Amino acid sequence: MPHINMKHFPSLTDSQRDRLSDLFVEAIVNVVKCPRSAISVAFKPVAPEIWMTDVYEKEILGENAFIHTFPDYNATNETV
Repeated sequence: MPHINMKHFPSLTDSQRDRLSDLFVEAIVNVVKCPRSAISVAFKPVAPEIWMTDVYEKEILGENAFIHTFPDYNATNETV
């Protein structure tokens, strides 16, 4: 414990995943005060064309009791 499971578009590079993993682990160590050896981080690429159905609808809206930060896709110029 804890486990981070990040979904993302397939465009993330290995170095970006490495950097994100380092940042997640560092933040968890500092806030939760658990050893690094207890932390796991997973990255799962999701194609943009299925993001809204597979991630947004099922995992964000469908599991909203567990979501701490909701996206506001209308606030950016990016398409999802």
